[in-house]
Amino acid sequence: MATGTTQALSELIEDTFSILYRTAERPFQVAVGSDALAADVSDTSLTLATGYSAVSATDILENGQELMLVTAKSDDAVPVFTVSRGYANTTVEAAATTDVLLVNPSFARRDVSEWIQRCFKSLMNTHLPAISSAEMNRVASKQYIAMPSDTVRVLSVRHVITSTGRIVDVGGWQFEEDLPTSFTATGKALRVPSTIDDDDDLVVTYQAPYAWSDATPTEASTITCPLGAEDIPPLWAAAYAVTRREVQRGDLDKIEEWNQDQAMRQGINLRWARELWGEVYRRVDDSRRLQNVPKYRPFRKIPSIL
Repeated sequence: MATGTTQALSELIEDTFSILYRTAERPFQVAVGSDALAADVSDTSLTLATGYSAVSATDILENGQELMLVTAKSDDAVPVFTVSRGYANTTVEAAATTDVLLVNPSFARRDVSEWIQRCFKSLMNTHLPAISSAEMNRVASKQYIAMPSDTVRVLSVRHVITSTGRIVDVGGWQFEEDLPTSFTATGKALRVPSTIDDDDDLVVTYQAPYAWSDATPTEASTITCPLGAEDIPPLWAAAYAVTRREVQRGDLDKIEEWNQDQAMRQGINLRWARELWGEVYRRVDDSRRLQNVPKYRPFRKIPSIL
């Protein structure tokens, strides 16, 4: 991949909250008491060491990416709370004594995590593609190179002349998709001209989707952002949190034409939404100026004129 910065999902989530909340707007925090919670949906009672007077039945407690609905509160001096675990289809997590819980967060941490991942799948893949270069050789005695299964498109093919070290562009190539796996295991191949031999080293530059360090991302998972694009995923996630939809660049001037009454009912600040989405696309433009993405020139054979 081109030059970039490796970031953890947890860092991107915290950056998003920094955009969404002013310091005084952060959710109220409480600490888990001596009666803690195991990572078991059947463990439904806990005590709080601090802040328990501010927590009542029907409140939402957030533990990491788990939401818990408070269903009962005892009358003891140190009340015992009964909670419904894994509320809103969240994953149950353990909460040890002294762990910090958030009370009625405006934005669930699980949702922000999903929005950041969605940003890489949509905006980043479209506007700031992940570009990789690899040295490849054709399949023995065949006029093609087997490409990775996640290849989206091939951008350029260059030939390294071993004897001189000269690097030259190769023409007449074609990226083939949807091939039978009996032909090539990945179903994708790069057709190369007949002038290429088995031992010719080719440098193939291609686009592949962004990939987290783990197949199922956790907050410890990392991903590489292009240079200058490190703050785009948090900005996109914050903008999505405000509008609950992705606003395309061409629709920015139309945001304030949304139904004002409906926006107020949904708690949407239209001016803030417009500023956030505008900043997203400004940062995309700035980052694109730093990316050296080869111009996509797929080979197309010119038909013979009879």
